Amino acid sequence: MSISTFSTSETVWSGSSDEAAVGVVIKVLMLWALLWCLSLLIDPQWLASLGVSLNAHGHTHLHVHGHPFVDARSWCAIPNTLDVLSNLPFLLVGLWGGWRVRRILTRSSPTRKSALLAFVGLVLTWAGSSVYHWHPVPEMLVLDRLGMAVTFAGVLGWAVADRLQAVWATRFALCVMVAGGVSAALSVWGGHVMPWAVLQFGGLALVVAHAALTLREGPGQWTFKSPWLALVGFYVLAKWLEMQDEQIFLWTHQWVAGHTLKHLAAACALIPLAVSLAGCGKMPGQQALTRNAI
Repeated sequence: MSISTFSTSETVWSGSSDEAAVGVVIKVLMLWALLWCLSLLIDPQWLASLGVSLNAHGHTHLHVHGHPFVDARSWCAIPNTLDVLSNLPFLLVGLWGGWRVRRILTRSSPTRKSALLAFVGLVLTWAGSSVYHWHPVPEMLVLDRLGMAVTFAGVLGWAVADRLQAVWATRFALCVMVAGGVSAALSVWGGHVMPWAVLQFGGLALVVAHAALTLREGPGQWTFKSPWLALVGFYVLAKWLEMQDEQIFLWTHQWVAGHTLKHLAAACALIPLAVSLAGCGKMPGQQALTRNAI
């Protein structure tokens, strides 16, 4: 009796909340798409006149060695050694996460394609970012951001698949990849950095909205164990470390810079999602019973 009662109440709550969740997701998607389109019309010279002047690297200044990252030390013939080698976690997490997706999620799973795309994007990010930090010039930055765009597309498609139909998640992920490629190219060949900024932070806003919706398990029940919340936390930490690149280099007496640590934090962002796949094979009733037991 208690099992059926719990399942029924869970179904009623899910039905009403899902409609609201879908509405929130659609509104955020439409607003994000509109802002990205508007960003294409913003003239970089107009931003410069307002005091918002960014170089092709997407930063406000360059160091004397010619790129925006403070640690330019080279060891064992590897230029910018720590910034190059700190990309290895992207490769390791990408391979491990892709393996978990293929092993745990069935081909009919609505999140399988997007999840695979996210972890493939991490492998591409490792390759692109390593090349860029080996030779940090704006032209190489495109390779770095193309890998990031694939990761963004996978993660955002994954979030949309949790709320909408899988077909919409696939189409949305494709749109994000196209927009990401355009944004990456414009920042280098036209000095137009706003589309990339809108793509990145607008995507973060979507993930935050999805994470917020996953915090509620049922009527009056809240949890802070959401893997999406952990992803947002790691991403925010990574951005803070990036912004404190030089300061952290001074705090650690030039042992490690913030940008190096940023790579480690960013690579960890998808680990909670990969770990959460362990419960994806359960039936809804089993998941409800598990939550009730906890």
